[in-house]
Amino acid sequence: MILTGFALMTASCSVFKKNRAEGFNSGDAIPLYPVATSTSTDRSLSGHWYIKSVGSTTLRSIEDEEWPFLEFVPTEARFYGMDGCNVVNGSYRVGNGNSLELSNVATTMKLCDGDSLAYPIARALNSTRGFTLSNGPDGTSLLNLVDNAQRTVMTLRKSDIDFLNGAWQVTAINGKDINVADARLVFDVDANTVRGNAGCNRLMGDISRNPQVSTALQLTNLATTRMTCPDIQTESALLIALEEVTTAKRKNDSTVELLDDAGHSVVTLHRLSKADILNNE
Repeated sequence: MILTGFALMTASCSVFKKNRAEGFNSGDAIPLYPVATSTSTDRSLSGHWYIKSVGSTTLRSIEDEEWPFLEFVPTEARFYGMDGCNVVNGSYRVGNGNSLELSNVATTMKLCDGDSLAYPIARALNSTRGFTLSNGPDGTSLLNLVDNAQRTVMTLRKSDIDFLNGAWQVTAINGKDINVADARLVFDVDANTVRGNAGCNRLMGDISRNPQVSTALQLTNLATTRMTCPDIQTESALLIALEEVTTAKRKNDSTVELLDDAGHSVVTLHRLSKADILNNE
């Protein structure tokens, strides 16, 4: 059995995913090298997955911030999540034939409403022995957790923004090309953070998602340093554009567009390699 009373983990190991430190520090400065979120050869489960259905229940009409999810982190061999009421985490191991072992599963012990999904989700995790991957009609990546009899106990929809991981040069704002060498962003999708340089001032913020849109992206809690800059108009335009972003679109391996809610490109990004940054220093 994976869960024994589905109890709270001891104080020596937090059930919460590590949060970034508050404020700016030397690690926020340029150069910004690409983020390597995993050295594991198994990337099949990696990423942020919103629960679409559990057992016979299909999830609907849930506030975005309360929508249950699981996030698998291969570098830690751990998963994190939320069942709509309590924070959940544990260890996982992928074996032969898409077998999946979940262990050391723990949760906080918040008192939940009677219609909470906490118990159905705990039961599904407890019975999980394998998984399958597929694509929905709209191309969204789907993850099915299955029991010993290969019955689906939970279906999850992926938040497909992993392609943003790494360092990017801002090449256009609202369709207008710019040539500002310091305008760079680095996304760490696993940590749900963005940081970089708006052209003069350093910036940092958080990544938010929409459970019902696979490529949803919102940049929240954006903060910058307050240096006086010669080209403040371009920097201000970039900051305003970043606040308007609602989705991300990968044009190719080296180019990404950040779109507003009308589908217009407000920021265009070109992927940077470590060599690109070193050559520009």
